[in-house]
Amino acid sequence: QASRVANECRRHCPTRVVVVGCAMAVVAPRQPPKLRGRRGATEELRTRCLQRLREDRAGLFERLRGIGLADEASDLPGSLRAIARDVLHAEASALTFGAMAGSSADANRRPTPDMQDVQWEEDWDEEDMLALEEELFRTLQQEAVMRASEEAQWLKEFEELQHNEDCELYEQHLLGGVPCPLCGTGRLEQREGELCCSLCMDMRTPLLDPNLSLEDISEMLGLAEVRHRQAGCSIMAVFEIGERCGCSVLCLRCQDCGWAEVAI
Repeated sequence: QASRVANECRRHCPTRVVVVGCAMAVVAPRQPPKLRGRRGATEELRTRCLQRLREDRAGLFERLRGIGLADEASDLPGSLRAIARDVLHAEASALTFGAMAGSSADANRRPTPDMQDVQWEEDWDEEDMLALEEELFRTLQQEAVMRASEEAQWLKEFEELQHNEDCELYEQHLLGGVPCPLCGTGRLEQREGELCCSLCMDMRTPLLDPNLSLEDISEMLGLAEVRHRQAGCSIMAVFEIGERCGCSVLCLRCQDCGWAEVAI
């Protein structure tokens, strides 16, 4: 009977039989559920590990401060690989025992070091773990290189800034004279009975005693600062131009303690 049905099908619709036969020949076999579950768990583990690196980046690299990111003598690759292994092991254990806690029998169970080692062997594929560890290591390595470059650039800019400031201070020292108490760059000058700055326009106050020399003025400014410190305040006061009785005067003021004194 089966042979007769097959002959009838070939006689009336041979093309359909061929097509159906081809279609049945190329159907892919289904993946085992266990294999599909392992791949899904491995991808979840990878996501958790990369998220851990992003969220705890500062804490992870703080562990490398002792050896120095740019120290060629240090075992930086070994330290990075150890961090990658620790992160991988911690997240794998969290996934494993998190799943165990989902059952009522293991709800109150807590992982011990021996249990973690056994569960690692049982639930995770060694080849997958090695691949994940290598990926985490490469990610940390790229981050370390970037951080070392940023720190080197910051150090270079800081040294250049410090060098420029030192040069400016040295040039100011070579100028001599009395530095302006307002701008700190110009020099004090006496012009037609007024005390002025060679650079800034804010420093301008009349001199009641035209016989005062620049050395006397420098000493008066220094004594004003000493009196403020002797009053018990450790904050640095600043000089500014104020007004007393309709006349501009040079005052020393402290915003912290409220000190206010006419210096000149």
